[in-house]
Amino acid sequence: MAWIFFRALQWRVLGRLCGLLLLLYGGAIMLTPLPELAVRALENRFATPVEGPQVAGIIVLGGATDSGQVAAARGQPMLNGAAERLTTAIALHRAMPERPLIVTGYSGRLIPSGLNEAEITRLLFQQQGLSLSQVRFEARSRNTAENARLSAELAGDEERPWLLITSAWHMPRAVASFRAAGLSVVPHPVDFRTEPDTLMWPREPDSSLGLAYIALHEWLGLLAYYVTGRTTEFLPAPQPL
Repeated sequence: MAWIFFRALQWRVLGRLCGLLLLLYGGAIMLTPLPELAVRALENRFATPVEGPQVAGIIVLGGATDSGQVAAARGQPMLNGAAERLTTAIALHRAMPERPLIVTGYSGRLIPSGLNEAEITRLLFQQQGLSLSQVRFEARSRNTAENARLSAELAGDEERPWLLITSAWHMPRAVASFRAAGLSVVPHPVDFRTEPDTLMWPREPDSSLGLAYIALHEWLGLLAYYVTGRTTEFLPAPQPL
C-alpha cells in the first residue's frame, strides 16, 4: 500500500514538474525575445553576396511549395511562406541563363500526394516563362542531407563553387550539409524572419510561436546532423570567396 502511495506521489511530482517546464517554456516564447534572438543568430551567420560571384551554377533547396494535391487538382503552383527561395532562383537564373540551375527536393511530407516539389516548381517556372534548358530537377531527396548528397551527384566534378539558395534560418544546416557532401557553395540566404540588429519585440503570439518552432527545429537539426555524422561542423562559419 505504501509503495502504491509512493508511486502516485512520484507521478504527481513529475506531472507538476512537467507543467512547470511547459509554463516556463511558454513564458520564454511569449514574454521574452529569445525565439527572435535564436533565429537571428542563424540568419546573421551568412551574408547575402553584394556582387555576383563567379559560380558554376545555382542550387535552390525545396521547401517553398505547399499542397501537391491542391496543385494537381487546381493546375496552379502552390507556394508557402518560403516562396522567396524560388522567386530569387528565377531572378538569378535570368541574370545568368547560361549557368545550370539545380532544383533539389521531392517532398517533406510524411505521406506525399499529388504533385511533388519538382513538378510544382516546373509548373511555376513554365508559367513565369523561364527556359528549362539549363534547369536540372533532383526529385528524390526528402531532407537537407539528401539535398546536398544528390545535388553533388548532379553537379559533377565542377571545381567552381555553386550559389546556394535557401531560407536564411536554414542556411547554416544547408551549408554544413553541402560541405560534408564535398560541394563548395556560396550562400545566398533569403526568406528572412528577423532584422539584422534590431529586435522586433514584442511580437504577436503567432509570430513568436512561429519563430520558436524555427529556432527549435534548426538548432536541434544542427546538433542532430553533427552528432550523427551527417555534417562535420556544428555551426559552419563563412569562408572567403
